[in-house]
Amino acid sequence: MRAVRLYGEGDVRIDEVPEPTEPGPDEAIVAPLWSGLCGTDVKEFTGHGGSIARKPHPLTGAGLPLILGHEFSARVVALGPRVEGVAVGDEVAVMPLIHCGRCLACRQGEHQRCAMKAWTGLSDRWGGFGERVLVRSYQLTPLAGISAVAGAVIEPAAVAVNAAARAGIGPGDTVFVAGAGAIGVLTMMAAKAAGASAVHVFELNPERAAFVGSLGGDVVPTKDDIPGYLRDRTDGLGVHVAMDCAGKPAALEACVASVRPGGTIGVPSVHPGATPFDVRRMTRDDLTLVGTVGYSRTLWEKTVLMVRAGVLPIEKAVTSKIPLDEIVTRGFEVLAKPSDETKILVQVNE
Repeated sequence: MRAVRLYGEGDVRIDEVPEPTEPGPDEAIVAPLWSGLCGTDVKEFTGHGGSIARKPHPLTGAGLPLILGHEFSARVVALGPRVEGVAVGDEVAVMPLIHCGRCLACRQGEHQRCAMKAWTGLSDRWGGFGERVLVRSYQLTPLAGISAVAGAVIEPAAVAVNAAARAGIGPGDTVFVAGAGAIGVLTMMAAKAAGASAVHVFELNPERAAFVGSLGGDVVPTKDDIPGYLRDRTDGLGVHVAMDCAGKPAALEACVASVRPGGTIGVPSVHPGATPFDVRRMTRDDLTLVGTVGYSRTLWEKTVLMVRAGVLPIEKAVTSKIPLDEIVTRGFEVLAKPSDETKILVQVNE
């Protein structure tokens, strides 16, 4: 089968590799339909990552070269004898999170905090940019009326829904989102779905800014004094919640400066290293800083329900669809430079 594998910085290849064999009792083999290119994939390509297993992973044994792709929809092609709830031929979304099931976090149902967690497409033998993927049965969620295109966006949408929930965004809140990449756009949608009265979004790229504005975000028109701009629109107080979706020091700085006393800063983005911020303001104005990683199973299922109900129009976040053969030239190489793209989906199988 064909599979897109990362060998190292700047080195992504489309290889011929063996298909997975018969699934185990609680496993399934799926054929990816649409797979999303994530900022995490691109950072690994450019050498600014740190999310993939370069040495054999302690849970999965996987290491470079790795098949990428952790945001994908798929069709079930084979099932182990103990798998229930799905049938061969069903279209599914694949939750990439793999957990050990034995540690304290897993026993408490907090699988995203598993000390040995792995991710299909980042630290497993298989990934959504391969023509077949072996997965655990608990990773499968039937689409049941959700399109395969939207199904490929459920994973980043769950990241955004979890981030909004962890930051406590609720009815009437004013929100600032720094960065309008895929997670920023989806966080804007999640905040609106949670009842936010206004979601202000800043994005340096004018095309991306226009795009998030077309989806209902209130675009911050200038990078000069973003906190002052937001205070002028919140009775001089600042927003209730600010979300760093850019993963850059200036974005976090703007978020800390833009919330009102008692406000919350959420950070779903991945910073490449230690990032300084205004601790004095955090303590003197009683602010809360909340980090998030992935999502819980509960938030994954709620995201699926929201998409199915039309509350989260996540398919609108997709800006391009490309064939697998062009993933390097029209995918990785495009996103490795400043780009107007928000979410690129790759068609792996028809």
